[in-house]
Amino acid sequence: MSLLTDLQAEALEPEYRTTQAPCTNRVRLLVAVGLLAVLLTVAVLQTTRSTSIAAQQRQELLERVTDARERQAILGEQASALDAEIRDLGAQALGDPALREELTRLEMASAATGVTGPGIVVTVNDAPNATNAKGRVLDGDLTRLVNGLWQAGAEAISINGRRLSALTPIRSAGAAITVDYVSLSPPYRVEVIGNPDTLQARFNETSGAAWWHLIGQNYGLTMTIAQADGDLSLSADPGMTLRHSKRK
Repeated sequence: MSLLTDLQAEALEPEYRTTQAPCTNRVRLLVAVGLLAVLLTVAVLQTTRSTSIAAQQRQELLERVTDARERQAILGEQASALDAEIRDLGAQALGDPALREELTRLEMASAATGVTGPGIVVTVNDAPNATNAKGRVLDGDLTRLVNGLWQAGAEAISINGRRLSALTPIRSAGAAITVDYVSLSPPYRVEVIGNPDTLQARFNETSGAAWWHLIGQNYGLTMTIAQADGDLSLSADPGMTLRHSKRK
């Protein structure tokens, strides 16, 4: 009987003979799970809050950029109107019709006044699915195009509505191209006032046309030239004002 009693008493592991150890382990496990749940909840809340704040800040920046552009457009229109008033007063002060005509010609040549007339429209764009700079229109490409058009007899040129003058810079700013310090996006619509019967043919003989033929064949950039439907109207460069002129 003593042997049977001993076997029965030793049948269970020591930790199972009392309820203290299993309860303590269970409590510790529950506490650990609870702490983990709290940490995960805090992490999710912080991530969600950070994402919400970033989205809000981005939206505020976009709204500020939009407001600044609208303000810039309004100021540009006001400046153009004031320039036109100044030109009218200057023309009235000259009195001599020959001097007025020469002043008008100089203002058109310097892009200080708007101009309307027949011409052509050149549209250039990045290569389809361009993945690097070789497939994108660069500032140097636009410069060669514009120089070729001037050489072909263009009287006035604008790119995406920005009037060009002899002082207008065409530069790259990161992935964008700036014309007169305004960022433009492709496709680039180049409006050219001049004789539409000769502009395209003469442009095809320039080094600018040869360059665009080269990059089109090798890198997939596109260029189309079409005669404008009706007269083109190019606004003045708001930053240009004819201040001095000398009669020869």
